[in-house]
Amino acid sequence: MRQVFDMSRELAERLAGAAEMQAGAIGILVAVAVVDRGGHPVVAVRMDGAATCAWAIALSKAETAAATLAPTAAWYASTQPGQPDWGFHTASAGRYTCMPGGLPVIVAGEVIGAISISGGESAQDAACAEAALRAVTPAA
Repeated sequence: MRQVFDMSRELAERLAGAAEMQAGAIGILVAVAVVDRGGHPVVAVRMDGAATCAWAIALSKAETAAATLAPTAAWYASTQPGQPDWGFHTASAGRYTCMPGGLPVIVAGEVIGAISISGGESAQDAACAEAALRAVTPAA
């Protein structure tokens, strides 16, 4: 029988903590969302002083990464006006977003959920998510 992995609360909390540490190290205040493979929130935190809108954006990024099995940044170029995936955001009734900062969490070759960050510049958000994955998830 094939083992199926899922996003545990313990893993989600470790990911969120590692992301917050990275955000603190680079001097930004962020919200972090960790979702399961279905895009359902497991852990969502907003650092004291982070923009209140950051939580909703982080959740949307995490849902997008989980649903598409890809980093949110992978959608950025193709969803610009005139590009093939223009309308992706509106077709999903605004649920999905294509701003960098959302990454799928992969364990044993399977996407078990996603982590995302919002509150800094796009590159900073992505760097915090990448640092959390490097710090916490087992090697594939």
